Amino acid sequence: RVGVCVERSPEMLAALLGVLAAGAAYVPLDPQYPRDRLALMVEDSGISVLLTQERLFAALPGGAAADVVFLDADRERIGAEPDTWPEAPVLAGSAAYVIYTSGSTGRPRGVVVPHGALAGFTAAARGAYGIGPGDRVLQFASIAFDASAEEIWPALLSGARLVLRTEEMLDSAGLFLDACRGAGITVLDLPTAYWHELVAELADTEGAALPDGVRLTIIGGERALPERLRAWRERFGGRVRLVNTYGPTEATVVATLCDLHEPHGEGEGAANPRHVPIGRPLGHARAYVLDARGEPSPVGVPGELHLGGGGLARGYLGDPARTAERFVPDPFGGGAGARLYRTGDRVRWLPDGTLEFIGRTDHQVKVRGFRVEPGEVETVLARQPGVEDAAVVAREDAPGQLRLVAYVVPQPGASPSVAALRAALRAELPPYMVPAAWVTLDALPLTRNGKTDRRALPAPDAVPEERDTGGAAPQSDVERAIAEAWQAVLGVESVGLDDNFFDLGGHSLLLARLRSRLAGRFPREVSIVVLFRYPTVRSLAEHLSGSEPAAAPVEAPDAAEVESRRAAMRRRRELKREAAE
Repeated sequence: RVGVCVERSPEMLAALLGVLAAGAAYVPLDPQYPRDRLALMVEDSGISVLLTQERLFAALPGGAAADVVFLDADRERIGAEPDTWPEAPVLAGSAAYVIYTSGSTGRPRGVVVPHGALAGFTAAARGAYGIGPGDRVLQFASIAFDASAEEIWPALLSGARLVLRTEEMLDSAGLFLDACRGAGITVLDLPTAYWHELVAELADTEGAALPDGVRLTIIGGERALPERLRAWRERFGGRVRLVNTYGPTEATVVATLCDLHEPHGEGEGAANPRHVPIGRPLGHARAYVLDARGEPSPVGVPGELHLGGGGLARGYLGDPARTAERFVPDPFGGGAGARLYRTGDRVRWLPDGTLEFIGRTDHQVKVRGFRVEPGEVETVLARQPGVEDAAVVAREDAPGQLRLVAYVVPQPGASPSVAALRAALRAELPPYMVPAAWVTLDALPLTRNGKTDRRALPAPDAVPEERDTGGAAPQSDVERAIAEAWQAVLGVESVGLDDNFFDLGGHSLLLARLRSRLAGRFPREVSIVVLFRYPTVRSLAEHLSGSEPAAAPVEAPDAAEVESRRAAMRRRRELKREAAE
């Protein structure tokens, strides 16, 4: 297994191609993740080689691999290698990649996807989307998420051009669309959460439109909102084909899809305006809706979705018990050794033969397209000093605004601050897993069986949250303008000078709305990068008024330290080889 920690670039694509061509499996490592989480992923996956860039090396945990290759600094050495395609025996069952998802036990869980499953999905996707040499496909997702495989492999294997997204493209819907127009994009593959924001901004911006060349938009990652679909249809009618996709990582990216294109005002899934269907199985997949006894549910009757076919993952890395629990024998004639994956998703068949997503059989949620097991967040939270008990749930107190809410019961005599708890979680978890709202309770409500009664947990707005603002309120015109924009975007009544945008429930998608409200009101440009860099009213106001202190120069990785770590890695690899011999 090969760890890949590379920024979105041609080198990233070369690294992935090289790993797969060699018959190995890649393990994507997002440098934005906390070091402790990266260290856990590195240790659990047992990577032997790390492909990275020199500027990212410092963000990685020590001992990340037995050997390291810098795709930038080692360019000449790599170029001197033979350019013939490696003759490596690649079996269909050999691992192609290992992607880590949130785990209910408090640790991320590695899903092992084989080459055969990836090849089968790629072939099915090429046919379903009609991708060909004339297409230009936007590569939007991080390789840490399997949605990237839907963008990369069908495009490259169809002779299409892959266009890499830049961070600047997310500054606003206008800039995003202008960049797509300039690149001649024909296929957009977007997280549903970003599509929601894009549609909302398009609806509010007169004259805004998709580039003429876009023929297909693919969305997926979470439930699509019917009101956004209606706004899309009103704006674009049948000019652009829209496809809603569904699929857990364990079933290789996409298992079902629903074509929402309606050239004559009618379309698949249009009969039920309350929900946007997830469609029918893709060519390589099979879908069954089963009741508690494992029997097929009739049309219209909810059951658990089970997926079969050639797209299933091998299972969970190093966790045979969990693998056996979720991947069960296929009783419906799938052939010797055939399995079904129990998704945990409640669905039902609609009369037109499409599937409708209803909810989960457990507590797993999708927040802005990210898969989150609240149990993992609860485990990290419960072990913090001063915490007696904790619960984490996803709430949608406002339509389309799903957020994680943490409920904390302090230990007797203790009063852990929200700021300290947030900081502790940020040190161990990715940003999307840190709760946006916090509630302190004397005790968690319980059911008659003594379990946490999650339905009885109060709404965050019903229990005032203590915030460490120090009583500082916005004073200047710049500060008040920023605070008013925050209040409108975040839906809060007040904002302190030193409140953090992300602590109040902000996230990367809301930054686009915030930028739109602030753009053109100040002499300095307000970009997404600026908003990320200055997440408090005070720091942003100082920047926009030109009074912030000069930023410290970014230091390059220490050459001696880098060489020392590389030497240590080489030595560990030699010792491992000697032990094996």
